[in-house]
Amino acid sequence: MWNALCKLWKNKDLVLTLTKREINSQYKQSFLGKLWIVFQPLGLVAVYTIVFSLFVRLPSEGVPYALFFIVALLPWRFFNSTIGSSPRIVTGYSGLVRQRRFYRPALVFVKLISETVSFTYSLISLVILMVYFMFFPGANIFYVIPIFFIQLILSIGLMFLLSSLNVYVRDVNLMTPIIMRMWFYLTPIIYSYQSVPIQFQPLLALNPLTGIIDGYRRVIIHNQVPDFYMLSYGLIFGLTFLAIGWVTFLKLEKNFADVV
Repeated sequence: MWNALCKLWKNKDLVLTLTKREINSQYKQSFLGKLWIVFQPLGLVAVYTIVFSLFVRLPSEGVPYALFFIVALLPWRFFNSTIGSSPRIVTGYSGLVRQRRFYRPALVFVKLISETVSFTYSLISLVILMVYFMFFPGANIFYVIPIFFIQLILSIGLMFLLSSLNVYVRDVNLMTPIIMRMWFYLTPIIYSYQSVPIQFQPLLALNPLTGIIDGYRRVIIHNQVPDFYMLSYGLIFGLTFLAIGWVTFLKLEKNFADVV
């Protein structure tokens, strides 16, 4: 992996160029452009708040539902964007992939960096709601850094795995949206982990995203330390998928140029 990072650094100019192109292409010919990065989550928050705080009335851990929801929504959107688009990473750059000297793992980091930039901009929507509700985080906000790092590890591993498998089995691209939709509802995003019946909580905790999402809420909303026991599942799953994804990518990429 260290050797891979060194090669990535050598190709940093190409990575940055492709990243800029990736970001600009997402909002090309759009009137509002990159403002959609902020408006989209705010729009979703408005819809879900109306449904789940006025009609269904889900518990929101003693804070406004809009704030409760957006703290989980933004990390999920980042995860969903990286994983949901990963099957098309290699096939979308077929011209570069056919060049034998091109360092193909760089394509995964191009997508990761572009989505990280979009995620960073989207945090403006969180700041807007926190100011509106006069809700400000405490000192434990710094736990966001290791939580996000665990999420990155999980994302990178799955991106390597799905992007390489889809080159040979295009069904991966069709299956991924279905899996991600199921994953959304099996993760405490629109509902609280504590609101789940206690007999099902250990099962839900096995979801690597449960500890991550719950951790964000604990440190941002409640100024608490995250549940390290649940976070450990995310780290274990993340490292496992990182190893599997990396090995799979290296093994399959040898014939990418002949297949894409």
